[in-house]
Amino acid sequence: MKLFRKIYVQAAVGMVLLSVWLLGWLLYETQKESLQDVIQYEAAQMDLQMQRFRDAVQTKKMTGESDSRVKESVLAYQFRSIFGSDGALFLDGEEQYNRTPYTYDIKNLRNMQSQEDYYFNLNVSSVQTVHGKRLILFYSEKSEFMQAGKKCEVVVYRDVTDIYVRTKQLLEQGAMVTVLTLLLAGIFLYGGLYRSLHPLLELNKTTEEIAGGAYHSRVHLRRRGARTDEIDELAANFDRMAEKVEEHLQSLRETNEKQRRLLGSLSHEMKTPLTAIIGYSETLMTVKLAEKNKIQALTYIHSEGKRLARLSEKMLELTGLYESAEHTLELQEIELRSFLKKLKDLTDFRCQKAGVRMEISCKPGTTQRIDPDLMMSLLMNLVDNACKASIAGGMIRVTADDRRISVRDDGKGIPPGEIAHVTEAFYMVDKSRAKAAGSVGLGLALCAQIASMHGAVLQIESEEGKGTQISVVF
Repeated sequence: MKLFRKIYVQAAVGMVLLSVWLLGWLLYETQKESLQDVIQYEAAQMDLQMQRFRDAVQTKKMTGESDSRVKESVLAYQFRSIFGSDGALFLDGEEQYNRTPYTYDIKNLRNMQSQEDYYFNLNVSSVQTVHGKRLILFYSEKSEFMQAGKKCEVVVYRDVTDIYVRTKQLLEQGAMVTVLTLLLAGIFLYGGLYRSLHPLLELNKTTEEIAGGAYHSRVHLRRRGARTDEIDELAANFDRMAEKVEEHLQSLRETNEKQRRLLGSLSHEMKTPLTAIIGYSETLMTVKLAEKNKIQALTYIHSEGKRLARLSEKMLELTGLYESAEHTLELQEIELRSFLKKLKDLTDFRCQKAGVRMEISCKPGTTQRIDPDLMMSLLMNLVDNACKASIAGGMIRVTADDRRISVRDDGKGIPPGEIAHVTEAFYMVDKSRAKAAGSVGLGLALCAQIASMHGAVLQIESEEGKGTQISVVF
């Protein structure tokens, strides 16, 4: 919400400042135009009055020989008849006539004069405040009014207080309208920003949930059809990222769980041979045995040591497959008939030792895309298991086509309730028989993992007393 508040406050402050500036500028320009109109109108009126005043004075034909007091009285009379109570008359800087309610600093007005007709150049800055009133002062000096060597100056005022009063009223009304407009704009701005930033709020909430361990959490977007923006795309990309992370974590959890079970099972499986090795070695060191018993103990220690070596080798191989997955695959297009012949050559000694025969069957030219090393390891495991399950004189058949490779024996078979578990690490149907045969229970677990890496499944069909067929189905 911090970003939301920051954007909202900044936008609101910007709107307020812009509105205040715009309102002030409009009122200022309106007041300025009104004052300029009044100045121009009143200046034109003063020009007409000054023309009438000059004509009236010239009509009286006051000459230089006339008495100065008479001249001044005539000037004052004519000024009063034309300007009335709106102006003041000065002779040589001394006030001759003033019926206005104000007094004037004639020297200051004289200094402000920039040219003969000063009132035509008045602007808003000419407005003066006198006794709480807003006044515009017009000043004029005419040489033809010179009487008896004295300077004739005229000052006229116009009250423009009502313009300022109206401007103030407009300001108050405009302020009320502006406040209402800003409130409405603020509501719309809040709604618009909330809708626009809602995915970010959801994104922040979801990141907190994921950080707390809820990896299944996702950003819930309110879709607007095809009208999506960058924030919507960010939220959608975050969802995709979260899905990939969750998938990866799930994969890591599964691999970790498998390896944990493997290590647990391995430590359990190692106890028996280690206990036997330690026991026989202590016996050899502490008890004087007959030569026959000594050889028997050493043979047992040797057998259990080899069993531990095989167990470690299988464990490393299976753990490596779980960790490296696709990186261990080197797929090649292999001709299966020659591949099975190589398998037969490699397992002939094992079959002869178990007293069983092996047959292979595959049409020439049949190929399959496999990793030859891993697939050979899988099939050798299956053949080895078939040899252990078979009795002397039995038969092992290895067949292949473009969909599967199968190894079938005619041995004792697997009980129906055990089939689902035989691919679990360290699981053995007949533990005593398997250990006697040197099995560690990792063979079919390895086979299942190798098949999975090839995108295949291990299919097991078995019937007690009749044999087992295990197929790699692509």
